[in-house]
Amino acid sequence: MSIKTVGVAGLGLLGRGIAACFLSHGFRVVGFTRSESTHAEARRYIDQAIGELIEQAGFAPGLADEWADRYTPVTSCHTMGECDLVIESVIEDAEAKREIFDQIEAVVRPQVPIASNTSALPISRLQADRKHPERFLGMHWAEPAHITRFMELIRGEQTADEPFEAVAEMAGRIGKEASL
Repeated sequence: MSIKTVGVAGLGLLGRGIAACFLSHGFRVVGFTRSESTHAEARRYIDQAIGELIEQAGFAPGLADEWADRYTPVTSCHTMGECDLVIESVIEDAEAKREIFDQIEAVVRPQVPIASNTSALPISRLQADRKHPERFLGMHWAEPAHITRFMELIRGEQTADEPFEAVAEMAGRIGKEASL
Protein backbone atom coordinates (compact mmCIF):
# COMPACT_ATOMS: atom_id res chain seq x y z
CA MET A 1 0.00 0.00 0.00
CA SER A 2 1.62 3.23 -1.16
CA ILE A 3 0.54 6.47 0.52
CA LYS A 4 1.02 9.56 -1.66
CA THR A 5 -2.11 11.65 -1.04
CA VAL A 6 -3.29 12.32 2.50
CA GLY A 7 -6.62 13.77 3.52
CA VAL A 8 -6.80 15.82 6.71
CA ALA A 9 -10.36 16.29 7.97
CA GLY A 10 -10.33 19.18 10.42
CA LEU A 11 -7.89 22.07 10.11
CA GLY A 12 -7.73 23.33 13.67
CA LEU A 13 -4.35 23.74 15.34
CA LEU A 14 -3.34 20.07 15.14
CA GLY A 15 -4.92 19.46 11.73
CA ARG A 16 -3.03 22.31 10.09
CA GLY A 17 0.21 21.12 11.72
CA ILE A 18 -0.46 17.61 10.39
CA ALA A 19 -1.02 19.05 6.90
CA ALA A 20 2.25 21.05 7.16
CA CYS A 21 4.15 17.93 8.21
CA PHE A 22 2.97 15.93 5.20
CA LEU A 23 3.48 18.80 2.77
CA SER A 24 7.03 19.34 4.04
CA HIS A 25 7.81 15.70 3.23
CA GLY A 26 6.52 15.83 -0.36
CA PHE A 27 3.03 14.40 0.10
CA ARG A 28 -0.06 15.77 -1.58
CA VAL A 29 -2.63 16.94 1.00
CA VAL A 30 -6.38 17.44 0.72
CA GLY A 31 -7.42 19.63 3.66
CA PHE A 32 -11.07 19.65 4.69
CA THR A 33 -12.93 22.18 6.78
CA ARG A 34 -16.27 23.87 6.10
CA SER A 35 -15.14 27.38 7.02
CA GLU A 36 -13.35 29.60 4.50
CA SER A 37 -11.81 31.59 7.36
CA THR A 38 -10.36 28.38 8.82
CA HIS A 39 -8.93 27.56 5.39
CA ALA A 40 -7.23 30.97 5.32
CA GLU A 41 -5.85 30.47 8.85
CA ALA A 42 -4.60 26.99 7.92
CA ARG A 43 -2.83 28.29 4.82
CA ARG A 44 -1.05 30.99 6.86
CA TYR A 45 -0.07 28.46 9.51
CA ILE A 46 1.25 25.97 6.95
CA ASP A 47 3.28 28.68 5.22
CA GLN A 48 4.80 29.74 8.55
CA ALA A 49 5.49 26.12 9.56
CA ILE A 50 7.21 25.39 6.24
CA GLY A 51 9.31 28.53 6.78
CA GLU A 52 10.35 27.29 10.23
CA LEU A 53 11.35 23.91 8.81
CA ILE A 54 13.47 25.59 6.13
CA GLU A 55 15.15 28.01 8.54
CA GLN A 56 15.60 25.76 11.56
CA ALA A 57 15.58 22.17 10.34
CA GLY A 58 17.45 22.35 7.03
CA PHE A 59 14.56 21.63 4.68
CA ALA A 60 15.14 22.68 1.06
CA PRO A 61 14.45 26.39 0.44
CA GLY A 62 12.42 25.53 -2.67
CA LEU A 63 9.78 24.00 -0.42
CA ALA A 64 8.54 27.51 0.39
CA ASP A 65 7.49 28.00 -3.24
CA GLU A 66 6.19 24.55 -4.13
CA TRP A 67 4.15 23.18 -1.19
CA ALA A 68 1.02 25.10 -2.21
CA ASP A 69 0.91 23.21 -5.54
CA ARG A 70 0.38 19.98 -3.58
CA TYR A 71 -2.25 21.39 -1.21
CA THR A 72 -5.96 21.25 -2.05
CA PRO A 73 -8.33 23.00 0.39
CA VAL A 74 -11.89 21.61 0.26
CA THR A 75 -15.19 22.33 2.00
CA SER A 76 -16.65 18.86 1.37
CA CYS A 77 -15.30 15.37 1.94
CA HIS A 78 -16.37 14.35 -1.59
CA THR A 79 -12.91 15.02 -3.05
CA MET A 80 -11.21 12.78 -0.49
CA GLY A 81 -11.95 9.80 -2.71
CA GLU A 82 -8.47 10.15 -4.23
CA CYS A 83 -6.70 9.92 -0.85
CA ASP A 84 -4.52 6.97 0.17
CA LEU A 85 -4.89 7.81 3.88
CA VAL A 86 -7.36 10.06 5.70
CA ILE A 87 -6.68 11.52 9.14
CA GLU A 88 -9.62 12.86 11.12
CA SER A 89 -8.67 15.71 13.44
CA VAL A 90 -11.93 17.23 14.68
CA ILE A 91 -13.05 17.92 18.25
CA GLU A 92 -12.94 15.15 20.87
CA ASP A 93 -16.60 14.26 20.50
CA ALA A 94 -17.61 10.76 19.42
CA GLU A 95 -20.69 11.94 17.53
CA ALA A 96 -18.76 14.63 15.60
CA LYS A 97 -16.16 12.02 14.68
CA ARG A 98 -18.87 9.55 13.57
CA GLU A 99 -20.39 12.18 11.27
CA ILE A 100 -17.01 12.84 9.63
CA PHE A 101 -16.29 9.10 9.36
CA ASP A 102 -19.64 8.61 7.59
CA GLN A 103 -18.70 11.27 5.02
CA ILE A 104 -15.20 9.89 4.53
CA GLU A 105 -16.32 6.27 4.21
CA ALA A 106 -18.85 7.27 1.58
CA VAL A 107 -16.06 8.36 -0.80
CA VAL A 108 -12.78 6.55 -0.07
CA ARG A 109 -11.82 3.11 -1.35
CA PRO A 110 -12.40 0.23 1.13
CA GLN A 111 -8.67 -0.39 1.65
CA VAL A 112 -7.81 3.24 2.52
CA PRO A 113 -6.72 3.55 6.18
CA ILE A 114 -8.70 6.04 8.24
CA ALA A 115 -6.93 7.37 11.32
CA SER A 116 -8.35 9.37 14.19
CA ASN A 117 -6.19 11.97 15.89
CA THR A 118 -7.82 11.27 19.22
CA SER A 119 -6.22 11.43 22.63
CA ALA A 120 -9.19 10.23 24.67
CA LEU A 121 -11.69 8.16 22.70
CA PRO A 122 -11.06 4.41 22.35
CA ILE A 123 -10.39 3.35 18.76
CA SER A 124 -12.47 0.20 19.27
CA ARG A 125 -15.43 2.43 20.08
CA LEU A 126 -14.82 4.67 17.05
CA GLN A 127 -14.50 1.73 14.64
CA ALA A 128 -17.68 0.05 15.86
CA ASP A 129 -20.46 0.04 13.25
CA ARG A 130 -18.12 1.22 10.49
CA LYS A 131 -18.36 -0.25 6.97
CA HIS A 132 -14.73 -1.43 7.11
CA PRO A 133 -13.68 -1.31 10.79
CA GLU A 134 -10.45 -3.15 10.01
CA ARG A 135 -8.97 -0.01 8.43
CA PHE A 136 -9.53 2.29 11.44
CA LEU A 137 -6.69 3.17 13.80
CA GLY A 138 -5.59 5.89 16.14
CA MET A 139 -2.90 8.34 15.12
CA HIS A 140 -2.26 10.66 18.04
CA TRP A 141 -0.05 13.61 17.11
CA ALA A 142 1.79 15.96 19.46
CA GLU A 143 1.86 19.73 19.02
CA PRO A 144 3.53 21.28 17.10
CA ALA A 145 2.76 18.44 14.68
CA HIS A 146 5.14 19.61 11.95
CA ILE A 147 8.15 19.51 14.31
CA THR A 148 7.69 16.92 17.04
CA ARG A 149 9.04 13.43 16.42
CA PHE A 150 6.51 11.71 18.69
CA MET A 151 3.45 9.98 17.28
CA GLU A 152 1.30 7.34 18.92
CA LEU A 153 -0.31 4.70 16.70
CA ILE A 154 -3.19 2.79 18.30
CA ARG A 155 -4.93 -0.36 17.15
CA GLY A 156 -8.58 -0.97 17.80
CA GLU A 157 -9.93 -4.45 18.46
CA GLN A 158 -10.72 -4.84 14.74
CA THR A 159 -7.72 -3.05 13.18
CA ALA A 160 -6.05 -5.25 10.55
CA ASP A 161 -2.29 -5.58 10.14
CA GLU A 162 -2.02 -4.19 6.59
CA PRO A 163 -3.44 -0.68 7.17
CA PHE A 164 -1.69 -0.41 10.54
CA GLU A 165 1.69 -1.40 9.08
CA ALA A 166 1.24 0.93 6.08
CA VAL A 167 0.61 3.87 8.39
CA ALA A 168 3.52 2.89 10.66
CA GLU A 169 5.85 2.79 7.63
CA MET A 170 4.55 6.15 6.43
CA ALA A 171 5.15 7.65 9.90
CA GLY A 172 8.84 6.86 9.49
CA ARG A 173 8.85 8.60 6.10
CA ILE A 174 7.68 11.83 7.74
CA GLY A 175 10.30 11.64 10.49
CA LYS A 176 8.09 10.36 13.29
CA GLU A 177 9.15 7.89 15.94
CA ALA A 178 5.88 6.05 16.29
CA SER A 179 4.99 4.47 19.58
CA LEU A 180 3.05 1.32 18.72
